[in-house]
Amino acid sequence: MKKVLCIVVTYNRLDCLKECLTALKAQTFKDFDILIINNGSTDGTADYLDNQKDLFVITQENLGSSGGQYSGMKYGYDHGYEWLWHMDDDGHPAPNQLEELLRFETESWYLNALVIDKDNHTQFSFPPHDKSMTISLIQQQSIIRNFVHPFNGTLYNRKLVEKIGMIKKETFIWGDEKEYTARAVKAGIVPVTVTSAVHYHPREKAVKVYPIPFWHHPLTEVLLKPEKMSHYYYRNLGYIDATYRTRLKSAKLVLIHTIYFLRTMKFSEMRKFYHYYFAGRKNNYE
Repeated sequence: MKKVLCIVVTYNRLDCLKECLTALKAQTFKDFDILIINNGSTDGTADYLDNQKDLFVITQENLGSSGGQYSGMKYGYDHGYEWLWHMDDDGHPAPNQLEELLRFETESWYLNALVIDKDNHTQFSFPPHDKSMTISLIQQQSIIRNFVHPFNGTLYNRKLVEKIGMIKKETFIWGDEKEYTARAVKAGIVPVTVTSAVHYHPREKAVKVYPIPFWHHPLTEVLLKPEKMSHYYYRNLGYIDATYRTRLKSAKLVLIHTIYFLRTMKFSEMRKFYHYYFAGRKNNYE
């Protein structure tokens, strides 16, 4: 049995999947297997994967990012892999990413690549709150503790799974990675980004707004998701708040969202926020 299993979750992005697979097959570290979780794609992905003989494939209904990552993690753990290397189909690793991650395998059970905008390699895919932080500055250090962007070249040791369990598959999207990271930190695990291990990913599309004029602080930030699927985000936010954050921080978050919805007169979205946020706080995922 090989030491590392790479898990790629895909849904209706065949061109992206092909780009990711090309990058995986070009890795300088060769001793790993590839598992594709096909979340019920309808764009020809299934036919393409049928013709790939050097991959493992699980085809399932669309269970979202969390359902896909859960299936991959469970497969890897059940089949005895030591390291589980997670990513989605829209990003791809630099050629030496896995080699660089494994160089630091004694640092943590939770290692992540440095996630860079695939269209502009001088920018982060997910801009940090500290605007003074640049890629060149961060790469002056070999590792950064407590700074990760999960499921983008993320390497989990099976000991982490033994300690904290599997990914919360019910979250579907927008929160699965945050919940798993918060659970790891709560268990005393320090997530680590290896700055020489690079993962290329599209720049974050979510819009951040600040409902209170002239007060631009992370605690006053509202992250806007497409309203068609925003209920997933609200529900997961409620669960994470209730499980890992203080009541004061949770109260501030609810207040800031309420101010935003009132100022923009998005009353139906405000009702949706309250319904799903408080369902999440009760771990109600039915």
